[in-house]
This record gives sequence, structure tokens and C-alpha cells, in this order.
Amino acid sequence: MINSFEDLMTLSQKYSVPREDILFMDMNISGLNTTEDLDRVRFALKLNIDNGMFDLARKKRIENYYFALPVKSNSNYHVDGSKLIFGNDTVIGEVGRLTEDFCDSSYSRRGGTVLNVNPNARTSCRGCKFCYTAYQTARDKKRLTDRKSLEEFFDNWVLSHGLLDLSHVLQIAIVTGCFDSEEDVVSFLLLLNDVLKKYSFNGEIFYLGSQITTRESLERLLPIKKFGYCISLECFENREYFLRDKKRKFTLENIIATLSIAKELRFRTNFTYIVGLEDLETIRKNFENIIQYINSFPIINIFQEHKYHKGIRHETANDMEYYLRARKILEKIFLQTEMRPRPWEDYRSLWYLKFANEELDDIRTP
Repeated sequence: MINSFEDLMTLSQKYSVPREDILFMDMNISGLNTTEDLDRVRFALKLNIDNGMFDLARKKRIENYYFALPVKSNSNYHVDGSKLIFGNDTVIGEVGRLTEDFCDSSYSRRGGTVLNVNPNARTSCRGCKFCYTAYQTARDKKRLTDRKSLEEFFDNWVLSHGLLDLSHVLQIAIVTGCFDSEEDVVSFLLLLNDVLKKYSFNGEIFYLGSQITTRESLERLLPIKKFGYCISLECFENREYFLRDKKRKFTLENIIATLSIAKELRFRTNFTYIVGLEDLETIRKNFENIIQYINSFPIINIFQEHKYHKGIRHETANDMEYYLRARKILEKIFLQTEMRPRPWEDYRSLWYLKFANEELDDIRTP
């Protein structure tokens, strides 16, 4: 995507986007060239903020980031010892040990103050053409769907982190589409809410999926004091092609109706979207339409291409300017609102240190 640091500077000036943001966007698109015999890796990055290249990161003293990238032999990014290198010799920063991007039962975000839990085996979910989860090495085989398994999990998590309870946790996210039915999802979320009382948890229970679709189900979740509802929308058009059978049955019209109900019930409400699958006009017109049905910034992921995904990326999305234009389109739409991206929520975002002319803060590591 970007072939030289001169390209990076030119694009930064042309679009008034920080170099750091463009670089991280490019890393997500390009992947990492590594000799590791893996399809996908994750690692911590300590950005070199004192080399004169990254003015905003230096100003804000934000040097710690986290990435999960596809392994691609044609990438301009590689690791030499503990250094992340762009091109032949530009040192971006220091990296921690590269590890395989496993599919885990749980993982933290935002410095351990947000906890993602996969109560079912996500690796058993298959069918969406853009998804990599089915190819990940599974470390999510144990189901966490009843009271006993949940209490054992939280007891062990609290103990292993040297904590007394979960009072410091801001959010527990349930990220799955693998329940047997809508009824099972709702029952699980209500059970989780009850179990968490034991651990002094006062944060948000966040559900990301596409199985809760009715007013009746959403109203049953009203006893949850803080509830976030995120529909895994992913794309607006060609849903028959991109999505698995169960997911594609949830039409765009259904999604809008359900988001409207969730917003009416005063849940925090948004959706996920993958940028790189559709043209810019499709993005513009659909975001302009759907924005009225949400009250929280969507989770907008850059499409990461693996060897299993050849031909899926939209033909217009093969250069960095597509993603920068998408970013500008979305900024123009959302600047009219109070909704803004949260850096800890998305490791493959269009935004890292800045949204339009507004600087972004918060923790960007697990």
C-alpha cells in the first residue's frame, strides 16, 4: 500500500491525517512479513516517538500499541530482532515477542479494565467469507454458559490477576454468534448479569452479535443496569455473498428496526462494519441513513486479507487513498454528533490518535 516514508508524508499532508494513523492503517492492510510459520500474529509495539517521524505521538507521549496482523510475504513491514522495520531500514519501534493470534476464551483490553469473554467456541462458527476465526488455533473449547462455569472462570481470573473483585472493570463484552437460539442468548446475558453481582461489577455488559432481533428479547434485558447492544452488520450490500446463512437472514431492514428499538430502550447501541468490502458511495449513503438509529460510534474494522480471502477486497480498495477517503467521509458524517471512536475498542481501526481535528486519548493495549 505505502512504498516509502515519502509516500507516508505526502498522504499525511494531502489528507491532514497524522503519520501515525496512516502507518497503522497501512500495517493492518499490508500485514507483517515474518519467517514465523504462522498465518496470523499478534504483538505489542512501543513506537519510537523520539525519532522525529511521529509528532503527535511524541506530543501526547503515547508510545504503546497492540496489533494482530495477517502474515504476508509481500508486506513492507518486518521484524529484525526486537525492531519493527518499514521498508529496508526505517525503524518504527520495538516489538514484544510475536505470538500466534489464537482464538481464546477470554482476553482483556484497555489495560485490563475491559474483558472480552467468548462463552461458546467461536472457532466453530463458519460461513462469512471475510472472517478468519475458523482458521485460528482454538483455545476456546471450554463452554462458559452455566453458572458454575462462569463462577469458576471469574474466580480464576480475579485470582490470577491479584484482584479482590471486578469493581475496576468498565466493560465485559460477550462477542459471539454461536448460541443455539435467541432465547439462549438472552437467558445467558441475564445469568451473566446475576453472576457478576457476586464480583462487585458495576460496568457495562456489552453484546456483539446478530442473534437478538426482537423487541421482546431486548425488553427482557432491561434489568441489566448498563447494557451495550452491537449488531454485527459488517457490510451493507451483497450480504447474500459475504455472510453465512443464519446471519444473512437478518436483513438491513431488520437491523435498522432492531437498532431503533434498542436505542428507544436507551441501551448503548451501535454496529460493526468492515471497510474494504464496498465502494465509498455505498459507505457514504448507508452511514448517512443508519446514523439516526445508533447512539454510539460503530466498530469500524479495516478488512485484513489472508490467503483464504483472495478476491474479497473491493476492487477500489487496493490503495491507501480509498481508506483515507472513507475516513474523511465518516468523519464528516459523525462530526455532527457526539459519537467518537474509542481507541481501545478496535486494533484495526481507521483512527488511532486523531478523529478529524480532535485528538484521541485512552489506553491502546490489553
